[in-house]
Amino acid sequence: MTYANFGVKSQKGTDFTVYPADERSVTPKTVFMVFDAASYEQMTGEKVDLTGNQVILFAHNKDLKGQKQFTINGQDFQVKEEVSKDFITDHVPNQFNMLTEDFNYLVVPDLSAFVAQFPDLAINTNIYGGFNVNVGENQQLKLAASYDKMIDELSSQQAQGTFVYGGNRANDVAELNSLFGGIFFIGIFLSLIFMVGTVIVIYYKQISEGYEDRDRFVILQQVGLDEDEVKRTINRQVRTVFFLPLIFAFVHLAFAYHMIRLILKVLGVINSGQVLIVTLSVCAVFLITYLVVFWITSRSYRKIVQI
Repeated sequence: MTYANFGVKSQKGTDFTVYPADERSVTPKTVFMVFDAASYEQMTGEKVDLTGNQVILFAHNKDLKGQKQFTINGQDFQVKEEVSKDFITDHVPNQFNMLTEDFNYLVVPDLSAFVAQFPDLAINTNIYGGFNVNVGENQQLKLAASYDKMIDELSSQQAQGTFVYGGNRANDVAELNSLFGGIFFIGIFLSLIFMVGTVIVIYYKQISEGYEDRDRFVILQQVGLDEDEVKRTINRQVRTVFFLPLIFAFVHLAFAYHMIRLILKVLGVINSGQVLIVTLSVCAVFLITYLVVFWITSRSYRKIVQI
């Protein structure tokens, strides 16, 4: 399957400017992958009828979503249909989804005619071929080294400016699981250690203060302080000690969130929505844990100071 890709140098609304041909070693924030109608039909099973500068659009770009027309280096294109499904999944690998979340697909009537419109731009033409092997995962892993060697030899035989690259899915999955599995384990392990350590310190601090305050609470109860007032006083005191550090932790996280996003982007995690959901979920877990320990601590404190 043949397709093209290019990076956007600048954008003003729906007007896109592509990098010139002599600027290829760049990291664009917005990228396009371009397929012809025949490839789209092969991937989706849907037959399309496109003419002239009509295109089918799959967009992540906020300014491009919902538009009926856009421009690439002065050339106008009309959006005949905008699709919401990532139709290349399981058909063609998207090598850009670990670099940017602003990747977009175009389906054009004729790929060669599209590329010919921009002879001086850095639009790369790619040929993708995939195949399945009827062996187990372990055997696929054993084939990884010889497969990489074959790809290197094939690439060295190509003309200047032409490259061949490939991957073994089983080997790629194993490497990604090794990398992110290790990071995930370290993150969970350190989080549990710090959370348990903090909770234990606060819990025993409050219990020790309960024994110190017992005589004062006994005197207050003897002069008329009822059980509800004792409970409210204890809850207010324990609540302050427990939740003030948690509030400051959430504030620190809010200010550090941008830096965390940049670090995760280096690791290939570019889905902002997913990162935000995971962050809020972790905050919720910490909050629930603190609520449970707060309830246990308050009850233990009351048992110590009550007559």
